[in-house]
Amino acid sequence: MPRKKIMSLTNAEHRIMEVVWARGSATVAEVVEALQGKDAYTTILTLMRILKHKGYLASRKEGRAFVFFPKVDRQTMARTAVHQLLSKFFAGSPSELVLSFLREEELTPKQLDLLKQKILKSDEDSE
Repeated sequence: MPRKKIMSLTNAEHRIMEVVWARGSATVAEVVEALQGKDAYTTILTLMRILKHKGYLASRKEGRAFVFFPKVDRQTMARTAVHQLLSKFFAGSPSELVLSFLREEELTPKQLDLLKQKILKSDEDSE
């Protein structure tokens, strides 16, 4: 039986996507430079090919180099990651996710008030 494709991003893939999102497009060499040599050229090339196979990147040939550009925007990926987190650990409940975060983080009263204001504004905008 074939292995199930992993469609979420690994940490290394995420770092690459952050570079491509920030630049709009990038060659492998540009990503290597942006990541300040944390990974070898061949590693970045392999990961960018995987991202293309997963459908997160597309490429076009410009001269001798391939230029990669995002097929999925950052906001869409963030929403997907949150939905995966919700379904995997919080039974699909956004309030359980928020409560879990609030239990772990010590927010100041000012931060809590700002959060409350944002929630109330979000409710107003959705009406």
